Order: sequence, then C-alpha cells, then structure tokens
Amino acid sequence: MVTTMQRTPATESGTVSSLIASDRVEGTAVYDAQGKRIGKVERLVIDKAGGRIVYAVLSFGGFLGIGGTHYPIPWPMLNYDEKLGGYRVEITEEQLKKAPKAEPVEGWEQANPDRDERVHGYWEQPAPVQEGHTSSLITSDSVEGMPVYDVHGKRIGKVERLMIDKLTGQIAYAILSFGGFLGIGEDHYPIPWSMLTCNEKPDGFQVDITEEEIKNAPKVEQGENWELTARARNQDVYDYWEVRYYWIAASDLS
Repeated sequence: MVTTMQRTPATESGTVSSLIASDRVEGTAVYDAQGKRIGKVERLVIDKAGGRIVYAVLSFGGFLGIGGTHYPIPWPMLNYDEKLGGYRVEITEEQLKKAPKAEPVEGWEQANPDRDERVHGYWEQPAPVQEGHTSSLITSDSVEGMPVYDVHGKRIGKVERLMIDKLTGQIAYAILSFGGFLGIGEDHYPIPWSMLTCNEKPDGFQVDITEEEIKNAPKVEQGENWELTARARNQDVYDYWEVRYYWIAASDLS
C-alpha cells in the first residue's frame, strides 16, 4: 500500500510566499522518507485548465540503481521539505521497479485516460477528471514561451514562466511579457492564472485585459525575486485584478 504523507495546508498563516518559478522546479532534488536524496524532478505535467500540477516526472538513475528511466508520480505524493529544499516521497525501490514509466516518445499533452488511470491506480491516487477526448495537460517546459492573445485573437505577449505554489502544486501566476506588442517595454507582469484561458487554435492563452490595465498593473520590479515575496505582495496583485486569491481557491478544491 502506498502511503501519502500529510501535506501542509494550502492556506498559509505566515507572511512568506511559498512560490517557486517553474523553470527552477525542474531539477529540484527528491528525497526518501529518511531524507536521503534519491532522484530529481525532470519536468512537471500541468492541468492548464485547472491550474495545478498533475504529475511530477521524476528520474532516479544513479540513486536507486534503476537506470535513467523517468517515472510519472502523482503530485499529492510529493511533500515539500523546507529544510532539505526539495521534495520527499515515500516510495520504495521495489515499488519503482514495477511502476508505470514515462516512455521516451510519449506525448503527455495528448489525451490518454488509460495511462492516467494506470498511473494513479498503481499509486492508489484518484485519477484526474478530464472531459471529452482533448487533454488539458501540458508540460512545464512547453508553457514557457507560449503566446498570449487578447480577446480578439491578436497576439499581445508571451508566457515567460509560471509561479507555482510548491506546497500545493497550484499555479499562482503566469509571468507575462508584453514588450513589442503593446508598446510598454520589456516589463514582466504577474497575471493570476485564473485569468488565462487556454486556446487550442491558435495554440496559446487568451486573456481579457486592456493596455491601460497593464500599464497600471503590478509588475516584476528589476531585481525582485518573486519566490521571496510576502503574502501582502501577492494580495496586491490579486486585488488589482479583482480575482479570488489562489490559496483560498486551492483550499476549496482540497
């Protein structure tokens, strides 16, 4: 039987942010229950409609002697450890040897309910619900650089990176750049994930905001590290855009 460790509540009581940039999650160390390093995060598989991580694709080669194979591990099985600066996961070498693998040519962005049920069933985790035949999954490295369109279908920017709550797996922001599209320079803006709508054609994200709103919006200041921002800073962004705080919405889904 697979044991899922107790996760930290989504509603944090302190003032320190638990955010981490998507491009920094890739490569984060993974530890066993005793604190021994056993692998690392290769990439994240994200539900772009729901705005949260579904899988972490992990590699364990060189640590458990099982080669360079990658394994999709349901996100709820990972627990972030502040002291270690990485994720703990309570699984054994024997479990991994029998676990579903991520095949080298496998497209995680294609709908595959059988795969999802197989992976989550093996690890005794509830499978993600996906409607129809179109997958809403996308890998974290694919999101970075994706175009952003306005409501009229005009390209106005791109996704620079995602800011992810490393405790809950919820996407807090997409950091967008609009330079060259709205004539507002190369500034980066944190946009709450709930404001973005995923487009199939053209492939990218749509956001209903105006040039005037962007010009007055909170932006990432030069030298500012959003992984160290206080909760008040996050609240300012959500208040400006008048959307529900992501940490409250995440707790409702837990």
